[in-house]
Amino acid sequence: MSLAAPKSRVAERVDARADLLDDLSRRIHAEPELAFAEYHAARSLVEALRAEGVAVTSPAGGLDTAFMAEAGSGGALVAILGEYDALPGVGHACGHNLIAAGALGAFLALRDVLSPGAGRVRLLGCPAEELGNGKVHLINAGLFRGVDAALMFHPGDRDILDPLMLALVTLDVTFSGKAAHAAAEPHAGINALDALMLGWSSVSALRQVIRSDSRIHGIITEGGLAPNIIPERTAARLVIRSSDNAYLEELKRRVLACFEGAARATGCALRHAFSETSELVNANGPLAEAFAANAAALGRTLDARRPGETRGSTDMGNVTTLVPGIHPYLAIADEPTPGHSHAFTAAAVTPRAHATMHLSAKALALTALDVLGDGGLRRRVRRAFEGRVPSRG
Repeated sequence: MSLAAPKSRVAERVDARADLLDDLSRRIHAEPELAFAEYHAARSLVEALRAEGVAVTSPAGGLDTAFMAEAGSGGALVAILGEYDALPGVGHACGHNLIAAGALGAFLALRDVLSPGAGRVRLLGCPAEELGNGKVHLINAGLFRGVDAALMFHPGDRDILDPLMLALVTLDVTFSGKAAHAAAEPHAGINALDALMLGWSSVSALRQVIRSDSRIHGIITEGGLAPNIIPERTAARLVIRSSDNAYLEELKRRVLACFEGAARATGCALRHAFSETSELVNANGPLAEAFAANAAALGRTLDARRPGETRGSTDMGNVTTLVPGIHPYLAIADEPTPGHSHAFTAAAVTPRAHATMHLSAKALALTALDVLGDGGLRRRVRRAFEGRVPSRG
């Protein structure tokens, strides 16, 4: 299959929908929604697809705010992933409005240019990346079955081809004590806040002696009801990350031990629950090289990651354990702008951000065409994948 003709048309088809994509990005940005409740975002994207004559499965994968669409026929299958959940308090401070609109733009451009029998492209609307591991639900529902490559991009403040995305697990802890009058009869109570603070202090001490490629951080979600009542219930949520899956398991045991010791010391009861793990992102080398070449042809040069630099965690890691995939970062700001900040939220709806989104949609579509039309690339992608991680299906 010659790729010259469809590749020459991809940029035209994305540019032809620039106003649509920018409008979707602004609308999603203006109404930020949290994990599994992205009803406005999902509805906006599905309506845009149906207005283009695309058949959409919505809901999909057992999730109310997930959706799936497919175009093309025969050949290989490439999945393009969109995210659209936001963060509490800071809205779209990860730029998921751009990921969603860019994925839709890439999918529609491919729908327009694919010739019969040239392969298929599947658009997956993926809820709950920030909290909830939405892609794991879609994996379990079989929506990645038969996929030859999974592609997405992420907004950032630098162009990074293979960012380090750590494996992550969340720990929820709850202490139960006994309420009593804090002044008149403190001896009659069992202080759940003391238990939580003892455990928290132990975790703070632990942070000083863990590996530099790992992180532990969290928030207190319940700290008591009134200062004159011995707190009978407290709770916290912690996030544990590492670039090493075995070390992550060790850290889980050590963090939990901090709170178990606090429970014994105070006489409180402890309940805990670990989330499902967001796995380490294993970017596929040949896929990343193809994306980098396409981005360069569009005027963007992606850099290697800096030593010790991490970009957080994502359930895209679970996808790259199952199928070959990539998760590059492309800058939407001209100066350092930390993610999960109000500054990044503001940056995610600027003309600069939308220009990056357009370019990313083109690069994703061009890379998908490479996968669909180049059997040699597909074989290299598969060999790299099988040599790096064990297949789960």
